Amino acid sequence: MKDAKENALVTAGLPAFSFGADLGAGMEGADKESFAIPFLRVIQSGSPQVKRTEAAYNPAAKEGMLINSVTGELIDGDAGLIIIPCAFQRRFIRWAGEGKPNKGAYLGEFLPEEVEAMKATGKVVEFDGYPTIEGDDLTDTRSHYVLVETANGVTQALFPLTSTQIKKSKQLLSILSNIKVCVDGKLVTPPTWLNRIKVTTVPESNEKGSWMGVKFEPVGFVQDEEVYNAGKEFHDTVTAGAVKVAYASTEGEPGKF
Repeated sequence: MKDAKENALVTAGLPAFSFGADLGAGMEGADKESFAIPFLRVIQSGSPQVKRTEAAYNPAAKEGMLINSVTGELIDGDAGLIIIPCAFQRRFIRWAGEGKPNKGAYLGEFLPEEVEAMKATGKVVEFDGYPTIEGDDLTDTRSHYVLVETANGVTQALFPLTSTQIKKSKQLLSILSNIKVCVDGKLVTPPTWLNRIKVTTVPESNEKGSWMGVKFEPVGFVQDEEVYNAGKEFHDTVTAGAVKVAYASTEGEPGKF
């Protein structure tokens, strides 16, 4: 009876079209670049959008809101938004360190295995609990390539999570991995872009301070085949290495919160 109940839960709301050829896909990595996409960020108390002295100041911006880095659109963090996860990458981003004339500038990125190899040779060392290289910061960045649902359809975006939000990235991947659907009498993992995930923001803190974090909640499956195909296309583009991540055009190194 337990298995029958679980099968009923995971198959409820599935679309009529076939996604069998894509089972389990959606979390492969890629490392080449060819075009840029907007970032999704959580506005913090120290973000330039809420500081009157900054050029990016926006009187409508509030701590805990989500912002699209390209359009400047603000989304209420309590109401949240719906994303469709399409692909995932983990990279260590190099930012110019304290005392450098270009402090906070994007200086490239490394694969996790490259960082491990440099740790073994002593080129990468730990400082205050974070990896550094030649005085520059290396930020462990978990990048989720997503479609964002809007009033006019869906749009591509990158949602990078760092520091305390790495555990939220792991939670999202666990959610996606644990969702099972019944296909031909078997429980299988659907492609990640079949899933709709609600993102909201929540207050968090530790001994070093407080900040606004993210919360992920599955809210069902994509029902529109065109949206599903858009997710598959985005996934294929990312995994083919044809996505350029313009880190240099963002706010600089995400805070270690």
